[in-house]
Amino acid sequence: MTEPLLATDPARIAGHRLLGRLGAGGMGVVYLARSPGGTLVALKVIQAEYAEDGAFRERFRREADAARRTDSPWVAGLVDAGPGAVQPWLATVFVPGPSLAEAIAAHGPLPVRSLRVLGARLAEALRELHAAGLVHRDVKPGNVLLAPDGPRLIDFGVARGPEDTSLTSTGVVVGTPGYLPPEQAGGGVEPVPAGDVFSLGCVLAHAATGRPPFGTGAADGLLYRTAHDAPDLEGLPAELAEVVGRCLAKEPARRPTADDLADLLGRPTTGTPMPDPRVAWRADADGTAVPEERATDDGWLPEPLVRLIAERSAASLALPGVDDTEVDAEGKAGGPLRRRFLLLGVGAAAVAVGGGAALWAALSDGDGGTGGASASGKPVRTIGLHADLSGDQRTVGRAQERGLRLAVAEFNADARRPFTLAVRTVDDGGDPGRSRAAAAELVADRSVLAVIGATTDATTLASLATYDAASLPLIAVAPGGSALGAAGSRSFLQARVTDTVLPFYLDVYLRGTAGSRSVGIIDDRAADAYAWEISSTLTRIRQKGRLPAVPKVVSALRSDFGPALDAFAEGGADSVVFAGYHDRAALLARELTGRGFRGARTAAEGVLDARFLSAAGDAAEGWVIVATVMDSAAASAAPGAKAFSAAHRERYGAPPEPYAVETYDVARMVAGRLVALGAGKAARPGLATALRSAGYEGITKKFAFDAKTGTLVIDGTGVHLWKVVGGRFAYQGVAPFQVSA
Repeated sequence: MTEPLLATDPARIAGHRLLGRLGAGGMGVVYLARSPGGTLVALKVIQAEYAEDGAFRERFRREADAARRTDSPWVAGLVDAGPGAVQPWLATVFVPGPSLAEAIAAHGPLPVRSLRVLGARLAEALRELHAAGLVHRDVKPGNVLLAPDGPRLIDFGVARGPEDTSLTSTGVVVGTPGYLPPEQAGGGVEPVPAGDVFSLGCVLAHAATGRPPFGTGAADGLLYRTAHDAPDLEGLPAELAEVVGRCLAKEPARRPTADDLADLLGRPTTGTPMPDPRVAWRADADGTAVPEERATDDGWLPEPLVRLIAERSAASLALPGVDDTEVDAEGKAGGPLRRRFLLLGVGAAAVAVGGGAALWAALSDGDGGTGGASASGKPVRTIGLHADLSGDQRTVGRAQERGLRLAVAEFNADARRPFTLAVRTVDDGGDPGRSRAAAAELVADRSVLAVIGATTDATTLASLATYDAASLPLIAVAPGGSALGAAGSRSFLQARVTDTVLPFYLDVYLRGTAGSRSVGIIDDRAADAYAWEISSTLTRIRQKGRLPAVPKVVSALRSDFGPALDAFAEGGADSVVFAGYHDRAALLARELTGRGFRGARTAAEGVLDARFLSAAGDAAEGWVIVATVMDSAAASAAPGAKAFSAAHRERYGAPPEPYAVETYDVARMVAGRLVALGAGKAARPGLATALRSAGYEGITKKFAFDAKTGTLVIDGTGVHLWKVVGGRFAYQGVAPFQVSA
């Protein structure tokens, strides 16, 4: 966060007027400064106590030399430097935009066009760097800044030539784990340009999916996965998959050069030509910062990021005239400069050091989410997303994040909005232990007024007490366990029918559409409570209606379903219901096909997973799934779904996945409740009460909640049929809740 100058900070360094502190790093301090010619710069200075350290001074000298030797419009260019000064310093062009890391965290993955421009321009920057005989060695999202005309590569603190071994020690890893090439994971290896290409591939994968390709966690684990595991490229747009995959080849010789990569990604095919981005900012006669050349926006970034950059630019560059720093009798910096930076905001700090606190977190004043304000002056309300973004259910977590971000972007696009919505995400990796810590993180952020999540029953249960103690509303979109509503949480809402409701729809389908007389029901103990809720409820329904059923329990230790299928044949079952998850459903599907079974094969939500299709192969054909998610792109989808699907394709370059539109609905519901409450009542407990007591009609269903349990009131909406047709899940429409006469 931007801070005023300290009493110990000088007013000027080498003729540069210091305006404030942008951040402090391992070597020193980064200031926002005005050069003698009026240009705004990011001025990096080694602290006095480190200036005598030869290693620090040498690294600083190399950074300045690397910047001088690179003449690329896609690098934050060097303005001036004094590596030999008593306190070494260097000044680079000030870029008023967020880092790529911050942009992804705030607004999610980039669309295909943005990815192409990002990759091509960074490849061009690396091409110039490599042509100068240098290797960057730390290409990562935090070292990429976004501007209206293209990205900028920054931070050459560890850049060096392959022949320079003066600062390399055996076993020392230089760079950022998770983005380092595998050949550098052990340290002590001479850097090569192909290593930068690997790092850029990691950056592109992260920008396209919202996830680092080798996950997160401890450095040793990241280094091991980088060296031995395949990258996680799920969700990467098909047209970029091949080139990113080549960048991430384990062997350096198999990767494209930076020059080849720039050609492969190509220049944008739409929009006006990009202007020369080497635009310096200067102060005009009244002290207002203006660009020396007016750059035009060619639309390479999605609209939310364009607005973010505009807000950051306005907040960071609208600087009045600067007086000399005043020091009072107590030695504290004061006067107009201090007052101005208390109002400046966070733009400069976040961008000049390639990262920093998120915009909305920095703007929050800690009053429960009602005090922060955006650069436009509107108050800020934050919706948290607690999801599995890196574990077994990351596809669901990604869909939820995209649905939430689309709803927030749509809300913020309305100039009449009374406040600005923001998003904060936490990833529990599907681990209940991590879920509690993730919940605590969102609870501690007082700007967060509601949370959508978590992704699974187990992670939701693990976090309920944390959210409840803080009266922070937690709205579950994907979890369906009945235990969630029975936990007694005052702030929990379950925005889908429970798993115990789905067997009613399965029974209606089997008796009606499928024309089944006797049903074989498999309770797969490997799926524990989920399987029991589906199988036991369906068995009771059949018994109550005096309808034939053959229930069988299969041990989690068994890898075949032969005995259960023998019992079905003996009992005359002409259809099968599988209560379990996708992996063992595939085993059952292949066994049924091998036996020539021709009856209906059905399951509930746990089998609606692309991994079932790939594992079962042709044996998946014809399976019918009852689930609480719709296909918003289907012709039979509800009104409004097609518009959502079109927006999703435009933003993410792909059709919506299950749980995206459901999360979109919930986010819009939360926004509507916040608007209705008004500024004076926008607090966590009041919002939880309002959500439980008021209804909302979304695209996917009508939302109304039991005032005591927070579970969704059943009204016949919100349950859908899917069928495997031609090797894919084909949406069949809303599931009937009664058998037609």
